[in-house]
Amino acid sequence: MSGTERERGNAGRLARWTSIVLHPFAVFIGLTMVSVRVLAPQAFWSALCGVATAVLVSWAFVAQRRRGGHWTTVDASHPSERPLLYAVLLAVLAACWWWMRERAAPMGQGILAVAAMVVAAALLNRWIKLSLHMASLAFAAVSLCSLQPALAALAIALLPLLAWSRLKLARHSLAEVIGGTLLGAAFACGLRVLAG
Repeated sequence: MSGTERERGNAGRLARWTSIVLHPFAVFIGLTMVSVRVLAPQAFWSALCGVATAVLVSWAFVAQRRRGGHWTTVDASHPSERPLLYAVLLAVLAACWWWMRERAAPMGQGILAVAAMVVAAALLNRWIKLSLHMASLAFAAVSLCSLQPALAALAIALLPLLAWSRLKLARHSLAEVIGGTLLGAAFACGLRVLAG
């Protein structure tokens, strides 16, 4: 194997692992745990159970779609694969909101903001397949500014690496990566304004 082939292989592996580690599910688990620790520490364990269940249900759906040959990748990379993904994500977010409403009421606005972000991405899907990876990390970065500034800085620092990863894996165009980033940041800013 030549040095260039090895570089492409190593770069491809780094891109894949970056996309896995910074997957929206992982990002939102982390954001939820930090947010609950700050805003509703008494609900930490029930929030963890709720988010873990939501992610397991979502992953089971994704795995079924991929194994059944309905999707080309686990990322629902083709725009035609996205509508069902959005519907499932909205159902899961509704269940999370219901679960958290009394256990960690301050989390409700955040869940609704994420749901609104998913609706916006779904509506725009006809014209552009926004990167939900980028939207999730940008949403987390802005949201963490007031909760854990050091983690917000880390999330911001990771945005270029994740953008490179999504482009390297050919999951998105540059416009989709930038659009996803702007979508996530905009909805997180909206949440900060509404939450005061």
